[in-house]
Amino acid sequence: MTLILAIGAAVAYGFADFSGGYASKRLPPWGVMAWSQSLGVAALVAGLLIFPAEMVTRADIGWGVIAGVGGAIGLGLLYRSLAEGTMAVVSPVAAATSAILPVIVDLATGGELSTLAFIGIVIALVAIVTIARERSHKRLSPRLLAMAIASGAGFGTFFVAIAQTAEASGFWPLVGARAATIPLGFLVHRLVEPPTRPRGPSVRWIAGAGLFDMGANLLIAAALQRGPLGIVAVLSSLYPAVTAVVAMAVLKERLSRTQVAGVGLAMIAVVLLVL
Repeated sequence: MTLILAIGAAVAYGFADFSGGYASKRLPPWGVMAWSQSLGVAALVAGLLIFPAEMVTRADIGWGVIAGVGGAIGLGLLYRSLAEGTMAVVSPVAAATSAILPVIVDLATGGELSTLAFIGIVIALVAIVTIARERSHKRLSPRLLAMAIASGAGFGTFFVAIAQTAEASGFWPLVGARAATIPLGFLVHRLVEPPTRPRGPSVRWIAGAGLFDMGANLLIAAALQRGPLGIVAVLSSLYPAVTAVVAMAVLKERLSRTQVAGVGLAMIAVVLLVL
């Protein structure tokens, strides 16, 4: 069940990133992030009503706030990179960083991995980089490299923080996360971008990004509260495969042979992690 939840989160993150990235081509990225996070609250409310928590502590909410800060930084920087048209450059670094950080924390705090799981994680990391490989082989500038690492570290922080919450708290830690993410997003938006309100078709893409992102967060919270941090984080970081497939279907983009090989590696990694 934990692995299914993590894979489901990767699928939802893939749709969310495509929707948010598409909207960020037309509107200020931090504004897209802030508005999408606001609209995604509807999915959170539904989750809280359908799956009520048994017991919520201040620590659970506090970890949620920390997760929200990390997630806001990661998402804002990712949308910024998508707006600049450099997704294929930044995405593999961000995804790999977001996966590696929780693995390090998991092992440092006494977590153990089977041989197959370790091999699966290595293959998954290779798949992440392969799927999102830059076709034009551009080199990462220092600015883009720093942005990618910071974005991945933000997502990794989200995973680590949510993993500290109790299963009995249900989805309430995500309330703390949104309480941090939304104000922070609008603050940065007003400081560094011209204030903008989404209108017309952009509203649909922003709403889609918010709902898919919150759906992914609900799935990842359930997975992290029940399963090993490292494996869950790696599986959920396979989202570039989904984003690439969606882009191929919607924007008629073609997957390169290298990217097809990356998707194949991702499937092998999933099988090894499930065994």
